[in-house]
Amino acid sequence: MIVKNIAVSIYMLFLSLFSFFCRLFGLKKRVLIVASFPENTTAILNEMSKLNYYPETICFHTERVQFDQEKLDFVTFLPNNLASKWKLIYYLNTSKVILVDNYYPELAAVSFKPSVECIQLWHANGALKQFGWEDNSILERSATDKKRFKAVYKRFLKVVVGSDEMGEIFKRSFLLSDSQLLKLGVPRTDIYFDKALQQQKRTEWRNRFQANDKKVVLYAPTFRDNELAEAKLAMDFKLMEESLGNDYLLVLKLHPAVKVDVQSLNSDFIVNIDKNVALEELLAAVDILITDYSSIPFEFALFNRPIFFFSYDLEKYDKERGLLKNYQQVIPGPISKTSEELIQQMKTTTPNDNLVAFSKKWNKYSDGHASERIVSYMKELLEEAK
Repeated sequence: MIVKNIAVSIYMLFLSLFSFFCRLFGLKKRVLIVASFPENTTAILNEMSKLNYYPETICFHTERVQFDQEKLDFVTFLPNNLASKWKLIYYLNTSKVILVDNYYPELAAVSFKPSVECIQLWHANGALKQFGWEDNSILERSATDKKRFKAVYKRFLKVVVGSDEMGEIFKRSFLLSDSQLLKLGVPRTDIYFDKALQQQKRTEWRNRFQANDKKVVLYAPTFRDNELAEAKLAMDFKLMEESLGNDYLLVLKLHPAVKVDVQSLNSDFIVNIDKNVALEELLAAVDILITDYSSIPFEFALFNRPIFFFSYDLEKYDKERGLLKNYQQVIPGPISKTSEELIQQMKTTTPNDNLVAFSKKWNKYSDGHASERIVSYMKELLEEAK
């Protein structure tokens, strides 16, 4: 750990020195996007294309994030890898508008000029587990790490939110003020308001699943930090098939961070979806969602379809990672800790109004036009640039 901390400190020192040099260059009317997830970035870039708005745009992205580069030919795409970090630092110092969707330590090495706007898009429109400064693991980090975390949070000059509730979470997690919240809606949710497209996706994926008249159940558990190299699923799939196989089809979607697929589980009852398939591709075809602490329910609630929470390690996860203080009151569906309990709930739970209220609260500013508003906001910032 000591060696790692020293290496990180040296790395950040070199980035800071190079950043100081890059500040000598002038600002460009440029949009820089740093992406770890495709959904928000794709929505915004598609909206820019739709509006024929083509400022100079650079997109650094992790190698697992794929974009339709032919369709978005006005964008320069660069892999966000170690060899490109120097370019990233240069663009961070010379771009007028910067969009990020995650925590990037490189931001701590940069001091933005007064007219720069760095906007945190984040990669989810709601949160059940704690992150940022509220993550329980923060307590175990070194003073140097904590200082770097705060430095990165200070670079988030604005953060896009889809609800007042999420705004309050961002304020606590990133140490922000109310004036830094952009209540424009979450771009990744726009696609769910295109009814024709959603019907097309539902038909396409149900045919691919060969669902016929069965209900499609999506099981999408969040990742556990100590299980990234090996997926350990607590669900009793054999019991699920015996109890539900006649009427249901179970689609398994692991978190993209999990490195091992479980192809051996594929059967007439279980379909294991490639972890890199985007969620918005699937949700229209899903009749029932089973999850735990992920942000998927906030999007799926827009369909007003049942959600079940298989939170078998609730107390352990809350202690190690941290959940919303009122997790059990916030979620719009029942909690189960065993497969038997989950099966019983799926057979007996009736629809209620909790989903409608949940969606209305957490998707307050997401109405299908979030990308349009964000592009308009970016345009105003670039036009003000000198």
